[in-house]
Amino acid sequence: MSEETDKTKKSEALKQKEEEAAIKAQEKTIAEAEKAIAEAKKAKLKAEIPDGATATPPEGTITTDDKFGYLTELVANDTLIHQVEKLVKKISTAELPDNSKILLVDDLSIAARDVQLLQVKSQLDKLKKGMDTQIIVNDLYFQSREAKREIKKDGVDVELTKVMASITSLTAIPAVASVIGSAAAITPLLTAAGAVVGSVGSIVNMFRKDYTIKGKEISLSDIALKALIAGELGKFKEKKYLVYLPDFYSIKNSRLIGTFEEVGKKRWKLEYQVQLLQQQIVEPTKKAVAELETEIKKIKDPSLLEHKKKELKDLTVVQQAAEKAALQSKILVEIYDKSNEMLLTTAEGQNASPLAAAILQEKISELQITHLLYAKIVSSGGEAITGKRMIGSGETAYLGGSVVSYVLAQVEGEIVAAGTLVEVGRLDYKLGSKEIPAFGKK
Repeated sequence: MSEETDKTKKSEALKQKEEEAAIKAQEKTIAEAEKAIAEAKKAKLKAEIPDGATATPPEGTITTDDKFGYLTELVANDTLIHQVEKLVKKISTAELPDNSKILLVDDLSIAARDVQLLQVKSQLDKLKKGMDTQIIVNDLYFQSREAKREIKKDGVDVELTKVMASITSLTAIPAVASVIGSAAAITPLLTAAGAVVGSVGSIVNMFRKDYTIKGKEISLSDIALKALIAGELGKFKEKKYLVYLPDFYSIKNSRLIGTFEEVGKKRWKLEYQVQLLQQQIVEPTKKAVAELETEIKKIKDPSLLEHKKKELKDLTVVQQAAEKAALQSKILVEIYDKSNEMLLTTAEGQNASPLAAAILQEKISELQITHLLYAKIVSSGGEAITGKRMIGSGETAYLGGSVVSYVLAQVEGEIVAAGTLVEVGRLDYKLGSKEIPAFGKK
């Protein structure tokens, strides 16, 4: 019994040893296989990497192109919204009367447009008056002598002299520059980042974070600023502010255009009268004077000679007066032609001719504006700051800001409110994220 037990124990021990040997053999086989795989990978890596090269992890830098940083422009534009909210809030505290009419002007020299309107109107009015008077004088030569005497007694010649002197001093009209804002092109200032492979000194570099800061030159649109202001002012329903933009309206009728057309018609009438004066008065009178001078040389009778000399004197006066009338008519026609050219020509750097600018300003005058609001983007810009670690996704912070100055005044020039507003905005974005956070200040 004991012998059988011993045999059984020996058999179990031998079986255990055989199992252990099999496990060791299997582990050896696995180890050899892993070693073979590692050697194969090592050989492959060695074949791919030149001698002397070392594999290094990324330093965390990020490569960008010259379009990088557009979001900074969006952030800067977003700051305008907050700027305008502050601006309109200050205007609302200025206690403007209900139904105030506010004109958003482009510059502080708005009075120059009024001056141009006055100059053009004065030029046309004086030219019209001079032409009216000259046309009356010219018509006298085609009427009876009695009518001529009556008109001359009323001082028409004196009036014409005054008007002619006034008109000849007004042939030049200075052009007034118009400011239309246009948004300047945005100049990219970004350069490419450095290489993404470099040497790693220690395991600490695995958590290093590289920063790239790129400045962005931004030109915000004054049109956007005006649109925001008009929209915000329109929200004050209880005040009922009426907001206008220069030249942003239709023109169906213009008194200035009416005067301009009327003066143009008179110009052609004067030119026609000059032809009639030459044909019916000047040339026939010249001929009559020449014949009378010849006749006088042959007269022997003293009384007849005296009569003919008086007749010659009267004819000479008529001839000289008609020539003067024709000359003054020609001068008025020339003045009109020069004025017409200057009024209708758009000078270099201008957006409208002097007449067109005056007509636009005439419309503003008819609107009966009560207040002028000047708002200007003084400066704007932004920065894009990127950060990248070896572990984890990179992050970019987009910063944008703007400075806005404003002046609110009554049309008479009294300042109601003024100031300069500064605003900075920020947007954080994690590279690889599908969501873009909202704009805001942080």
